[in-house]
Amino acid sequence: MRLPVVTKETGFAVCRELEREEDNDFIIHLLERLEEANPCVAEFVSRLAVQHEDPVGISTAALLVYRLLESQAEADALAEQMKLQ
Repeated sequence: MRLPVVTKETGFAVCRELEREEDNDFIIHLLERLEEANPCVAEFVSRLAVQHEDPVGISTAALLVYRLLESQAEADALAEQMKLQ
């Protein structure tokens, strides 16, 4: 299985998710979900972030890329299910 190719529509949807949340709540919740669902990636992001001058910026960018891929995988799975029905 390969990583999904993120569409513009998915990108817009993730941007809307980000804009709906106050402060950094979206990123905080995303990190909490990632720590539970994929702890290795969460640890990698955390370790990478603390090595840079802007750890919040680094972790935010990494988490948003993860969310883009996750959201596209969800959209692709839904589209596949729709084909089978």
